[in-house]
Amino acid sequence: MRPSNQATEQLSNLQILYEDEALLFINKPPNIVVQRGYDPDEPVLLELAKAHAGTLFLLQRLDRGTSGVIFFSKSADINPRLTRQFETKRIRKRYLALCEGELAESQTVDAPLGRIGPISFGVRATPNGSLVSIDLQTGRTHQIRVHLAAIGHPIIGDWLYGKRNAPRPMLHAAELALLHPSTNATLRVIAPLPEDFLEVAEERKIMSRSEDIMTAAECS
Repeated sequence: MRPSNQATEQLSNLQILYEDEALLFINKPPNIVVQRGYDPDEPVLLELAKAHAGTLFLLQRLDRGTSGVIFFSKSADINPRLTRQFETKRIRKRYLALCEGELAESQTVDAPLGRIGPISFGVRATPNGSLVSIDLQTGRTHQIRVHLAAIGHPIIGDWLYGKRNAPRPMLHAAELALLHPSTNATLRVIAPLPEDFLEVAEERKIMSRSEDIMTAAECS
């Protein structure tokens, strides 16, 4: 079956961050599901990635509204090694979020769903909102939304835990680091921020387009 024109366009817009014979890293756009749900016609990231690379195995997920780096395995043989890295917390994930209110100090949130690792606040804090760098060591990305809401600073645009005041929850998977399952070398992949995240940051006067948000977050 030939792909539809819409699927062909989506495939051509797929942003490959890193690819080799074992792994595929993609910069997931916002508002696309990773796996097929109830809608038989909506685009699915896994299916688009398979159209590009062939057989793939999904080892992590991101919420529909979350953008950023996500990876797939190309071989069942390496999956146990990757799973072991998840279990031993050797896979490190860093997120950027725009949240309501002014956060100005680093802290570890141990709220309703348990510890999710150190969360660095205050990359850029203003009365209009804050840019937050989050080092997620355990748990799921959904926990970030729950924890920030629990301390009174929900993610901007988070319709479930805050307000529907942005196109989506402003949460971006900025970086993922792991040991390559074939070489055991450290692999660090960074995903550029999408346009809607930059627009909201500028509209809220949290950061301007002339500033390097990714670099500022790394230096927090």
